[in-house]
Amino acid sequence: MTQPELPFSLIWPEGCAQPQSSGANSTLLDDLNLRLLIRRLAYTPAYEGHVRGILLSLCADERVIAYRQAVIADLLDEPELVAQLEGVLQTILDLESYLSAPQWKENRLRQVAWRLSELDNYVQCMIGFDGILQNAGGSLRSEGLRQLREVVREHVQSPLFHSLRQELPTLLPKIRAVRSITIGINLDEQMRPLSAVLLEARTQPYSSETLLTRLFGRRGDVSDTERVGPVHDARLLDMGGANFNVELENRDSPFMPPLFRDLSDLMDTTSRPIALALRQFSQVSTRFLIALKNEIAFYLGAVRLINSLEVAKLPVCRPQVAPPVDRITHLDGLYNVALALQLMPRQAELADVIVRNRVHFDEDGRILILTGPNQGGKTTFTQAVGLAQVMFQAGLYVPAEAAVISPVDGIYTHFAAEERPEQEAGRLGEEARRLHKIFGQATSQSLVLLNESLSSTAANESLYIARDVVRVLRRLGARVVFATHLHDLAAGCEVLNAETPGTSRIISVVSRVSVEQGENGQVVRRTYRIEPGPPMSKSYAVELAARYGISYDQLTDLLRQRDLLHGTT
Repeated sequence: MTQPELPFSLIWPEGCAQPQSSGANSTLLDDLNLRLLIRRLAYTPAYEGHVRGILLSLCADERVIAYRQAVIADLLDEPELVAQLEGVLQTILDLESYLSAPQWKENRLRQVAWRLSELDNYVQCMIGFDGILQNAGGSLRSEGLRQLREVVREHVQSPLFHSLRQELPTLLPKIRAVRSITIGINLDEQMRPLSAVLLEARTQPYSSETLLTRLFGRRGDVSDTERVGPVHDARLLDMGGANFNVELENRDSPFMPPLFRDLSDLMDTTSRPIALALRQFSQVSTRFLIALKNEIAFYLGAVRLINSLEVAKLPVCRPQVAPPVDRITHLDGLYNVALALQLMPRQAELADVIVRNRVHFDEDGRILILTGPNQGGKTTFTQAVGLAQVMFQAGLYVPAEAAVISPVDGIYTHFAAEERPEQEAGRLGEEARRLHKIFGQATSQSLVLLNESLSSTAANESLYIARDVVRVLRRLGARVVFATHLHDLAAGCEVLNAETPGTSRIISVVSRVSVEQGENGQVVRRTYRIEPGPPMSKSYAVELAARYGISYDQLTDLLRQRDLLHGTT
């Protein structure tokens, strides 16, 4: 009999192979603050590597994305199934421990006991897993969980599994039966031991009370004062500094008494028929379940993340998958999930704290030139767009009220970096090198995120280069967010569209600042709301300065109040 083949994955549907490479790169971890998201998605820290691999693989296969979304939808609808899968995951972790190579390979008894215990745990896990999936019944709608239910059911109903399930109850008692050994000792006239022999194997361990009862014919407990000596543990014996080795397989140890060699032979004799019986199950492998461990943990982490965001009163949605050729991204009520995760430990509800924005990449605009004041939320917004795309292509729900997204073949980030002494060409040269690399990889189906790029040189030089970069991005046809202080670049969007052919329309969006009247006078509250519109004019800057109390007239009046303007008018 052979074990049924179980080529199955909850992450990759049948016929969809895992990509060998992707447009994602390690810079995403820093630029998008992905590490925090990875930590929160990982069911435990041990799964962070697997989660990171899924996020950075940036799968663009529409079927794979929908396959994963459906599994999450089932789990969200079945909280009891989630709790049961958590128990299955722990059982699988126990099974994984059996894959480590034993350090006592020469001891047949312990090898047989190890394998029996592994098979027993495996059978119990599979039976429990099968029961959980069968009990879910028709409530499972996802292709992944329905196929898993069929695969597990086929396995537990196979002749090999049925035979294993029948044989284990007869084999386990045999291997677990021996709990103590009776030793006979011959004494001379002076009560000195002359020889010893193994007499019998018992199913119960000896205790000091049992030994004294048999020697002196007593019943009941025997006090410490009546005992002729304690029951000694050979592992605790003092051998004059030597290490007394009681491992049965180490027969070369000079401290191994002949009795232990006899005991080893007895154990080999006991285990031999059991080992022969187990040969028929040599093809039974627990690796199928162990391979599912990371995948189950991924979904459990995803459900936990969604629940935590909903508890914080933040929206989460299952995005609709649009064809890659459409090159659209419609996100209503988008927010930066990394920022939300940072604030969660300090604030229970975030609905009134986290600002949500509308983001649309389509025929009306695919290149967003984002301007606004310092600390106006430009970086937070740019990261939010990238994080939502990464989560979408991992098959996760996204931090938004509603979403329709086309997969991208790569996400390319260019965030401003500090100048380092080892950079021969300086900061501008390093920025140029990174931009050149992006244009050597990006396509019309890519997402490009530029954050304060080209800010390391003079404004006129930066504007000249930025215009060329944006014009080429329009010709490329990619989706782009360019967060910048170059207001003239945003003001010239229509000119760039007119003079450059391409399918990605360039539009200006701006970070607005709302002003509210507080109890102690005027205060400025930044809303970080991103809206289409022209860049802020100089008059806006003058108005903003006045609201902060730093206009020329306001500051002059302050100095006059401090009596610091003697002799001036």
